[in-house]
Amino acid sequence: MKIFQLKSQEYEFDSIQNELLWKLAIKMRNVAYFWTIMGIFALISGILSLFIQGKGENVRQLFLGIFMGTRELELAPMVKFVVGILVLSIYIIFIGKSTAQAAGKLGNVANTDGNDITHLMAALRKLDRVCSLYYQLAALLVVAIWINIIFF
Repeated sequence: MKIFQLKSQEYEFDSIQNELLWKLAIKMRNVAYFWTIMGIFALISGILSLFIQGKGENVRQLFLGIFMGTRELELAPMVKFVVGILVLSIYIIFIGKSTAQAAGKLGNVANTDGNDITHLMAALRKLDRVCSLYYQLAALLVVAIWINIIFF
């Protein structure tokens, strides 16, 4: 006995719906570019601050403490702040990149024919990951603020 499976036809958004999705994808892409650029500026600023503040001494201390295993690493508060900025900037760049990928997937919904629901679900999965990154960032910031209040 043969079992026939009918291939279900995908839903296709109309031109007005595609235009809405395309506009949203463009806005998401622009937000992604903004966060990526801000993250790059923060990263460059943090790296320059390490060199400028202590004329290279901060970088030497950081290198010895992290890579050479120096036990008594006493970094200036500025260096601790800059290291935090560096970590945060890398995270922001990653969020920007992930948002751009989600925007691209959402743009696929508007630009392709025949696979709108498949593309929409892929975009929603990616957007879910991006929102999770924002949630983690918020949690990290709350922890960092509490650590700063308690220990400094």
